[in-house]
Amino acid sequence: MVLDQDIGLNATLFGGDMMSRMDKVAGITASLMSRNRRFLTLKVSELVFHSPVRAGEIIEFYVAVARQGRTSMTLQIEVQVYQPVSDARRAVTSGEFVMVAVDEGQHPEPILWKPEAVQLAAEAHQARSSRA
Repeated sequence: MVLDQDIGLNATLFGGDMMSRMDKVAGITASLMSRNRRFLTLKVSELVFHSPVRAGEIIEFYVAVARQGRTSMTLQIEVQVYQPVSDARRAVTSGEFVMVAVDEGQHPEPILWKPEAVQLAAEAHQARSSRA
């Protein structure tokens, strides 16, 4: 949920705050999709702010694995907000994050995929897309 202390001068969530939250979601998702312990963000692209986020709105993150590489994965993140009073949702931000698996020395290492997790995520994404 977006709290009053998260709001900037324009009475909305600061874009950098949203990007930070999305980056954390990308890191968590990468860890859930694999058996690797460490991921670094290599690239963020196509970050688009569709609509402002205001205090009291609940942020929802939806992630799809767009590309599976040997040492990296590309995650498509869609962000919506839920307004509990009106029971409405709207798209607010989307972006693509490339996450690289790294060893203790911060060098790329092969991703140890969890096929069942990737499959479940793909099915959830497909179900969500068909409802939209």
